[in-house]
Amino acid sequence: MTLHQSSVPFPVVPSRHPQLVILVSLLVIFIVNSHPAYTQFLYRQQNVVELTRRAEFIVEGRVLEARYEPLPGYPNLPTIRVTLAVEQVLRGAIGPRYTFRQLLLFEPRRSGKRRYVAGDRLLLFLPAPSRYGLSSPLGGDQGRFHIFADRQGHEQIVNDLGNAGLFNNAGEEASGEGLSLTARQQRVVAGRSGAVPLEDFVSLVKNLATLPRSK
Repeated sequence: MTLHQSSVPFPVVPSRHPQLVILVSLLVIFIVNSHPAYTQFLYRQQNVVELTRRAEFIVEGRVLEARYEPLPGYPNLPTIRVTLAVEQVLRGAIGPRYTFRQLLLFEPRRSGKRRYVAGDRLLLFLPAPSRYGLSSPLGGDQGRFHIFADRQGHEQIVNDLGNAGLFNNAGEEASGEGLSLTARQQRVVAGRSGAVPLEDFVSLVKNLATLPRSK
């Protein structure tokens, strides 16, 4: 039995083999905590077009709570349960609050909590929850965006990788699908990295969300 591929990229041993679960969990957690940089190699590069077309839910909101809990039925698998106060839904049927559970095997515990701090504003590209109730941002750090105000008070947005590679070929792919971008959207996709205006990014994603879905 394995967890859904969108939630975790490796087989998980059922809890009826607790010794093996503990051994595997401790080994992976030790490796990741010793070498956090390894996590960036767990996911291939995905640009904003692919993130948008793959996401089941695209939601902007403020973190209300981030709580550590074991995965139900798998007490040795650490997860973080995040609840958002929803501010805007770009895709999906979501109410005023949205809760998802993310596996933390490939992310140090302290790092996982730091990325979901109560009061922080996020925009997340999420898959549908797996049969185990797990869901994490698509592409790992690529699908989790932080919203903040710059020195002039303008709202900006950037993912955990500093938007590196996020807009690679995005304009060309949109054009190839027959999608026209506004001048401000074109300025966004022309960037190589760094934060971009929240309003323009949201406008871009809404436009991209009209394209056919992909897996």
